[in-house]
Amino acid sequence: MEGPEFLSGVIEGFYGRPWSFEQRATLLSRLRAFGFNTYVYAPKDDIKLRAHWRESYGERELGQLAALVQTCHDAGLRFVYSISPGLDVSYGDAADLAWLIGKVDQLLALGVHDVALLLDDIPDELGADDRKRFDSLAAAQGHLAEALFEHLREVRPEGRKLLGPTIYCRRMADQHRVGWEYLRELGGLLGADVDVFWTGDEVVSESVDAASLADVSEALGRPPLLWDNLHADDYDLRSVYLGPYSGRSADLPAATRGILTNPNGPFQLNEVAFATLAAFLRDPDGYRPESALGNALAHWHSSFGLLGGDVLSTDELWLLAELFYLPWRCGPGVQAILDEAQAALSSAPDAGDGRLARVDGLAKDVHRLFERLAQLRDRELFYSLHGVALEARRESRVLADYLLHRAEHGAEARFGRPDQLPNTYRRGFAAAVHHMLPLSADGSLAVRAAT
Repeated sequence: MEGPEFLSGVIEGFYGRPWSFEQRATLLSRLRAFGFNTYVYAPKDDIKLRAHWRESYGERELGQLAALVQTCHDAGLRFVYSISPGLDVSYGDAADLAWLIGKVDQLLALGVHDVALLLDDIPDELGADDRKRFDSLAAAQGHLAEALFEHLREVRPEGRKLLGPTIYCRRMADQHRVGWEYLRELGGLLGADVDVFWTGDEVVSESVDAASLADVSEALGRPPLLWDNLHADDYDLRSVYLGPYSGRSADLPAATRGILTNPNGPFQLNEVAFATLAAFLRDPDGYRPESALGNALAHWHSSFGLLGGDVLSTDELWLLAELFYLPWRCGPGVQAILDEAQAALSSAPDAGDGRLARVDGLAKDVHRLFERLAQLRDRELFYSLHGVALEARRESRVLADYLLHRAEHGAEARFGRPDQLPNTYRRGFAAAVHHMLPLSADGSLAVRAAT
């Protein structure tokens, strides 16, 4: 028997400012060209999707959603409407179930066929009333999910039914007191037609392959649907990710019910995320991340027109991508220079060290890139990049100046910042907290010995 259609495409599933309806329309017009078949509407900070999920959409909102649904249908795409009631839902309460079904019915009336119930990033403890009725969180969530999905089976039998569980990656399953038991129980309660989201070993997984999904597939009784956070940036407001889809094995599609990317929050910064995922899905065996990145940047290049008629050079666009590559590393060229800087810092100061000149050269290149980006005709693209590019310009200059100062004056010489007042560099609440914590080089918390 043939299985369900493999889902591919984009989840608007991040925290922060949701995309505008105009941006979504632009995206939907391109999804089919990428070869995708699905758009999942799930912005965490759509207040009527999550925090105020019981509140019905108004006439204007319904009109905008209806236009998106129709655009999807015209393009042969699935529009998946998501609702996330888990912050305050009472799983066994008939009134809350009625609110949930009523809210979903608003979207079904617009022509929606596919619905996701998202129960991620919520409390994992039941309320007092639910504790009296259910023996476990899985039992409570399975009850609510199947009540909603049974309604959908009656009115939209052809539609896909998706679930985002509270435990949605291996780390959570391993560390939660009932993690794998929760997944097995939930999988046993859900109908075989329900797709269950999974993000891999981590919330943001550096690598995913078929072998790493074997135990969750067994626990759920079905292959998972990959919610891929590789390019998500909402957990770090100082980051965007412009590197290629990578760390995913060629056998991954066969081990899942689909792969959907939850990308950068700034809409304008997702050309690489979308294009390289599409390239991977077209030919997993032949996929080469760097080649896919080059093709994506070539297509994106025309968006970087400057005031006065010039355009960002190919080398400048590559530098941009390498500066803001993937969560664990910069691009190869930039990373090589950072490695040289680290090696220089670990060596005795030497004014003749050629590595210092290369770090200084990087700082100058980043400075010129920032000045060029400031001239972008597409101001929304510039605003999306301004914060991270400004920080890269400042920090690369500080690194180069420090290495040069150290080489000239010795490792113990005090390095001043003549361009800033004392105690103003990297300040603010977050920086103050970081200075208090015993952070290791990799960002993890170290344990300080008692003094």
